Amino acid sequence: MPLLQELLRQEPEHVAARYAYGICLTDTGRHGEAQVQFRRLLDDDPRHYEAAYRLGRLLQADADPQGAAEAYRKVLEAARQVLGVAEFRDTAARLRACQDTPGTTVPVSPPAPAGLPVTGRPITPGPPTLRAQSDTHHVADRGALRFSVKLKARHLLSVIAKRFLIAVALTLAGYVLAELGIGLGMRAYSLVPALVAWIYFLSSFVLLLVKPRTNGADFYEYGVDVKSGFIRRKVQFVWYYQIVESPSYVRTFGTYFTNTASLGLRYNEAGAYSTAYVEVPGIGTPNRVMEIVRYVESRAFPERYDVRKIMT
Repeated sequence: MPLLQELLRQEPEHVAARYAYGICLTDTGRHGEAQVQFRRLLDDDPRHYEAAYRLGRLLQADADPQGAAEAYRKVLEAARQVLGVAEFRDTAARLRACQDTPGTTVPVSPPAPAGLPVTGRPITPGPPTLRAQSDTHHVADRGALRFSVKLKARHLLSVIAKRFLIAVALTLAGYVLAELGIGLGMRAYSLVPALVAWIYFLSSFVLLLVKPRTNGADFYEYGVDVKSGFIRRKVQFVWYYQIVESPSYVRTFGTYFTNTASLGLRYNEAGAYSTAYVEVPGIGTPNRVMEIVRYVESRAFPERYDVRKIMT
């Protein structure tokens, strides 16, 4: 829990960390503090049905059927589709039990007009965790492919521009040295670095054609397959339960001109105390990369919590 407390001190809006902290407080019997964390989550995101369900359980256990019923209604309003998940299947029954308690007021709401669009972000339950799958089938599988991303060619334009400027600078420096009156032999040698720089610049167009086809990532239900390299090819699969912190959204000065961003992942490489970092560069617009960051966050925490049990 100290790690979660420190993370929340630095990032108070970190949804996954606050939810995990609330669960830890619940497991250690600190129900009042857990209720505070779940209520704060719901203040920030009223559609967070997991927090609403946990809060309802705590309030029901503390003999507050009115508050519990209100929390259960939020679960039903925000995510009716989760009732097929075992953990939330009893929500409707619990709500009825709270409403049947003497003294509990049942709000009466007018029916919503038909045809109105549903607003807000729809929340759907994720797949069963890898641990649940392996316990059932005794095999670990990547799961279904969710989506794939590739390195955008325009992401390389900033690199090509840098090489071009270096080649121009070396060429001008070579001509300046030549004009200083050095010998003919030295004059020829002064242009060699510029020639090498121009060859290096022209080779960039080969990368521009090849790297967008060979670099990227495939996101599965239980992990991500990162593909990198051109001459030295590397394909690496990272399970979501290996990821140790929220994915990084990476931008540099040059990417503001190419309108691209990169995704960074820090994960356990060869044990609980050994971490490595891998970056998937230039895979889309900043908004698209932020969507991928949120997706990985939504998968990494439940997988890590269930498989590694580091949060308890």
